Amino acid sequence: MFCITPHKTRPPFALFLAFMTLSSGAYADTPTDTGRTEEKLQIITSSPRDSLAYDQIIAQIPVGRAPIGSVALANLNIALHSAKQQAEITLCDGQWAPQGTVVFQQGPAIEQRSSHANEIPAWHYVAFRHPRELACNTNSRAAFFLEMSRYLPGWVQIRPAGQLSAFQQGESVPLEQETVAVK
Repeated sequence: MFCITPHKTRPPFALFLAFMTLSSGAYADTPTDTGRTEEKLQIITSSPRDSLAYDQIIAQIPVGRAPIGSVALANLNIALHSAKQQAEITLCDGQWAPQGTVVFQQGPAIEQRSSHANEIPAWHYVAFRHPRELACNTNSRAAFFLEMSRYLPGWVQIRPAGQLSAFQQGESVPLEQETVAVK
């Protein structure tokens, strides 16, 4: 009775995939508004301490997991959303925890020069967000970020504003100077 023929479903889906690959790939690899990006970069890199006023996400998505930048960004966004949801359930009785607006985003991009010969190629990504108050005031933002990090893959670090160390898989890890001051 209800038969879906291939010619009716394939072209729109193929067109959608082609559009998403081209638009997302271009966005992930090259910033579209370089003037504003440079302005934001100067604000954050003028002093490494200035970047401490923002929440920070640092990711190194393995290339084997994501062959193109848009897939790397999708993997990261899915992981962050899932971890945030789990932390909200655990600490905030399921109440939504607001996210601040993105102040600066760099990547995902593959670093051309590797500092270690045995280093696995990865998509590097850094973002800074305005901090926002949690919906559940019974927990600190640091406790929320620590809980959230427990649900993130090992290639993601998160740091709440005001902290000198980041959280990775439920552990506190020091940030390297490079990741505090984005170049």
